[in-house]
Amino acid sequence: MTQPLSRLLRRWFAWLMALVLVMSLATWFFMRDTLPPVIRIGTAVEGGLYYEEGLSVAEALDRRTSHPTEVVPTSGSQENYERLRNGDIDVAIIQSGTVSLNGLAIVTPLHHDVVHVVVRRELLDESAAEGQVTSMMDLAGKRISVGLPGSGMQPSARDVLTHYNLVDRATLREVHFTDLLTDDTLDAAIITSGVENGDLRNVLSSGQFGLVPLDSQALARRYRHFDPYEIPQNMWPPVPDRPIPTVAASALVVVRDDASDKLVRLLLDSLFEDNLLSHFSTMFAPQEARDLSPARLHPVTRRYHDPFGQYGLMHTILEGLAAGKELLFALGAAVYLAWDRWRRLKEKENQQQVHRQKERLDTFLEQTLAIERKQMSVDDVQQLKKLLDDVTEIKLRALSNLTHEDLRGDRTFSIFLMQCANLISKIQRKIGSTSKD
Repeated sequence: MTQPLSRLLRRWFAWLMALVLVMSLATWFFMRDTLPPVIRIGTAVEGGLYYEEGLSVAEALDRRTSHPTEVVPTSGSQENYERLRNGDIDVAIIQSGTVSLNGLAIVTPLHHDVVHVVVRRELLDESAAEGQVTSMMDLAGKRISVGLPGSGMQPSARDVLTHYNLVDRATLREVHFTDLLTDDTLDAAIITSGVENGDLRNVLSSGQFGLVPLDSQALARRYRHFDPYEIPQNMWPPVPDRPIPTVAASALVVVRDDASDKLVRLLLDSLFEDNLLSHFSTMFAPQEARDLSPARLHPVTRRYHDPFGQYGLMHTILEGLAAGKELLFALGAAVYLAWDRWRRLKEKENQQQVHRQKERLDTFLEQTLAIERKQMSVDDVQQLKKLLDDVTEIKLRALSNLTHEDLRGDRTFSIFLMQCANLISKIQRKIGSTSKD
């Protein structure tokens, strides 16, 4: 391969590396694992458990990152689902079984959302005569709160009412269950929430209401998102006066499928490592969350709960390499371009040095030519010896100063050496001939 062709190929390769550098940096910039400008957490109505948990998670995130975080009050699970899919929020708490999980990934189960069938105490007393409520079937003809539109309470309430064939045999009111305290026309409410819900506590601690049991095994068999559950006696003293069988779904922390891995990891750290369990006693511990984890779990959560995946040195290295592969490409391209730039500078410096030495070689050649012309008209032995010494000195200075490897292989340098050798031989012959005469 000729030198110009080799130089051209190197130049093309340098341009290719420059393109790789630009593309790698652009890919890293636009696809790097970043947090949303503001982390918005969709919860439920203020005063509810979802809202209180959202506030605690936001505070934990702020302690960890000082990143802007906003808790967004909503009507509940269904509104959270719509707003999350539309990009209005980044994290949501939803009740399992109330919305589709298409396009979403589960960060973790959070706590049990328990179905509470709350009924006015006067309807539970024997003195209620024909209107007495002792079971779900007795709610036929009653006015029942099933939760706000967009909440997760409505779908679970309708599941329960459907099971007991009460959907068309009761008056269903789309209002919040706290209206029980101010609206005497409401007879009951079907409330699906964690038992630590502050609004639920206020209702049941008022002494005006009691709880009706459910056929937990039958409901759990019919609806996969329900599990059998028992509300302990005196959970909200004096309610209930005995353990109440019911069912429970799971509250889930969810994000979009394309959510940042960094966001998911921060959420998990905030939930399980910032002492939130001390504030919410019914919140799942890491072991419980891992055992209850459903299929659509985010990959980061799977690694978080896998001791070998989480703490293995090789996994950590591979995860870091995968996260920064674009930067590694960019670094490689940058190193090559820096080396290529250094090499070209050295080549240029080398060429300049060769050029300077060629100019000196031309000077030495001219000096030998001047001596050759001069010796043609000189017959004096002493003068000829002086010219011989001058030629030898020029040759020695050239050999001493013109040391560049590229110049030593140049044809002009060979001509110079030959010129010096011929001139020395010629002068020596002339000195010998003159001495005999």
